[in-house]
Amino acid sequence: MGLEHFALALSNTNRLLHLDISENDLGPKNFSLIQKIFKHNNKIIHLNIADTKIDGKETIKLCENLRLNTNLKYLYLRNCDIGDQGSDAIANLINQNKTLVELEIFNCGITEQGGTFLGHSLKTNFCIEKLSIGDNKINRKDVEQI
Repeated sequence: MGLEHFALALSNTNRLLHLDISENDLGPKNFSLIQKIFKHNNKIIHLNIADTKIDGKETIKLCENLRLNTNLKYLYLRNCDIGDQGSDAIANLINQNKTLVELEIFNCGITEQGGTFLGHSLKTNFCIEKLSIGDNKINRKDVEQI
């Protein structure tokens, strides 16, 4: 109930610049509620959704909505299960977003395939100044290719 009211209140504004919903158990059902926030608030600069238990499917939906955000500078997804599916969505976001300077995808279940997606996108986006990708399953060979 509380999350529904929270999401409804924030989806009726377009002035949100910083949002930290970290350490909440969102999962698929609850994540669909907060998706409404990102449709109207496309000026968010700082978004922290770390430790929220979102997976690759939710990451795809999130990145689709963030695609319209031309102000996003900080995105934190640590300790989420985004996997390779979510890595591909983030890689596409990196390709389109030229304002993102800090990305944290630490311990997100990313394997070699996801590392390849991210590596290719980082070759074309020179805005990112800080990248936290530790504690994933990316092997040494893929890291060297980035």
